[in-house]
Amino acid sequence: MSCTYSYPPWIEDKENVVQRRFWFTKLKNNKELDLREDPDYADRITYDFSGNNCLLRISGLKLSDSAEFKFRFETNQPGGSLTGSPGVTLTVTDLKVQILTKTSCSGWRCRLEMLCQSRCPLPPRSSYVWYKNGGIIKDKTQQKYSDYLYSSASVSCAVRGHESLHSSLVCVDGDSCIKVSYSEKSICAFRGSSVTISCSFQNQNSGSSGSWISVRGQQMYDQNTGNNRFQVQMYQSGSSLTIRDLTDGDSDEYRFKTWRWNKDFPGTTLTVVDLHVVVIRSSSGLGLVCHSNCFPPGHFSFIWFKNGEKVQGETSSIYREAVSPEYTYSCSYGGQRSPEVYAPKSVSVSMDPPEILEDHSVTLTCSSDAKPAATFRWFKDIRTLLIEDPHLILRSVHRSDSGKYHCVAENELGKTASEYVFINVEYPPETSSVSVNPPEILENSSVTLTCSSDANPAASYTWFKDNRILLSEQEVHFSSIRSEDSGNYRCKSENKHGQSSSIPLLLDVQYPPRIPSVSVSVFGQILEGSSVTLTCSSDANPAASYTWFKENKDSPKSEEQMFTISDITAEDGGLYICVAQNKLGQQNSTVQVSVGSGQFIMSSTGNKSCRAAASPEGSTETEETSNRTILKITTD
Repeated sequence: MSCTYSYPPWIEDKENVVQRRFWFTKLKNNKELDLREDPDYADRITYDFSGNNCLLRISGLKLSDSAEFKFRFETNQPGGSLTGSPGVTLTVTDLKVQILTKTSCSGWRCRLEMLCQSRCPLPPRSSYVWYKNGGIIKDKTQQKYSDYLYSSASVSCAVRGHESLHSSLVCVDGDSCIKVSYSEKSICAFRGSSVTISCSFQNQNSGSSGSWISVRGQQMYDQNTGNNRFQVQMYQSGSSLTIRDLTDGDSDEYRFKTWRWNKDFPGTTLTVVDLHVVVIRSSSGLGLVCHSNCFPPGHFSFIWFKNGEKVQGETSSIYREAVSPEYTYSCSYGGQRSPEVYAPKSVSVSMDPPEILEDHSVTLTCSSDAKPAATFRWFKDIRTLLIEDPHLILRSVHRSDSGKYHCVAENELGKTASEYVFINVEYPPETSSVSVNPPEILENSSVTLTCSSDANPAASYTWFKDNRILLSEQEVHFSSIRSEDSGNYRCKSENKHGQSSSIPLLLDVQYPPRIPSVSVSVFGQILEGSSVTLTCSSDANPAASYTWFKENKDSPKSEEQMFTISDITAEDGGLYICVAQNKLGQQNSTVQVSVGSGQFIMSSTGNKSCRAAASPEGSTETEETSNRTILKITTD
């Protein structure tokens, strides 16, 4: 039986969580009784609640199973429970062979017309299987069957595809006919135990032999079988097959065959099972049920164990004491003990690969020792990730994925969190950059160059000046920078994954003008009316501007580096001052110009250089004093 269910994920800003899901047919103490806790069904039902499905399977149906089955789910919301009504009405019936007409039997043969019928309506296009003396009657697939049959024959029918649900055998004439009847249509037994499958027969020749056949395994067992686990016994009116030390592979259908009884007729189906504890979550808390797909015949008491110790007074398939996630639980029935159930423990996260490179893939795996098996949720830092899987796969991982990760393993008994693992995404250096502090570089000041690059692991640095290695540090520090430190600087950042280089940075050291030097050019004869050019130069950064003054004159004579006096006269003689200036300061030098009859005298102060040019006809001489240079030019 199946159904689907749905519910709103949120109600009034509260997440809606399903806490319990189950099927029921009856009430107990005015509450719906989970079929897993109902002694009439506990050992014969299984649930499948994958997704939003609600599937119920019932094995070994009985006529008494006819009932209305309803599904119910309960949530964490007040009044947030719902029962599907009406439910599914199940009617259990069986097939019967009805003899419609029968002629008088003569010569040991009778003619019969028979009908395969059920109290439940069968699909109109059903195909049928008819059996005679345990063999399938070929080409007889209709609901009705008529034929001449020996009076000693037996007949049965089934719907094709459901041959195990065949009708009872009907004798053609009277009650004595060729038939084999199995003690059980199905038997379940625990793994490792022993089981005996038996049948009775009638109308077989005295002393006839027979054999057992496994349908799926296609093995035959008789009294001469050499396998010690399988033993066949023949009796006057029956036979038995005993199988010891049962394994899962022994689950099969076993049929008995003689020379008068065919192997086609369904026999006994053996199911090898194990015992396990089912955890049930209800509104009253956790519950435990000792469960098997089927319980072997017998009237055994159940035994419960907590942390390996027998719990006194617990003999029911349902554990009545309070259940704690701190303990382990198991049950025993008929000498078989179930595996323990317990909340998740030893929860851990492994990472592959252990070293994570950006744009590559990384897988985190959450492992846990838990019974029943745990489900998993993942967290990054304090944020829940929408992934419920033991594996968290980050494809093309980015550096923003770095952080602390952990998982929580949870089953019906409880939940446990793992320790944190840290994802450290590594990558080669990004584009390297150079910063300078202070941004304006003045001579004799303290200057620091810093190389920066985003890298993981952290980069190592190498500095270059004008393409020559300078040092291997992140910073270059000048405690008192000089003008000769100017140049092109760049850095290289490098780690084990790669490297990058910065764009060259021009380091421009600024300083005020040095003491200017002056020079004088004399062209031609130095006579009144001649031209004289005064030149001033000074080393400065930024470049200096120049201004010429004449002593005792406020207004500048020139604002150019070269000052030319044209048509010179005696009045032009005197002391000239050159001022070199930039934004950082200024310096000046002087030069003495004398104009006389045939004589020109020039002098300057400070650290200076002088130059004079004279005509071929004249003579030139210089005279140095302590702080002034005098240039005398004599003309004819």
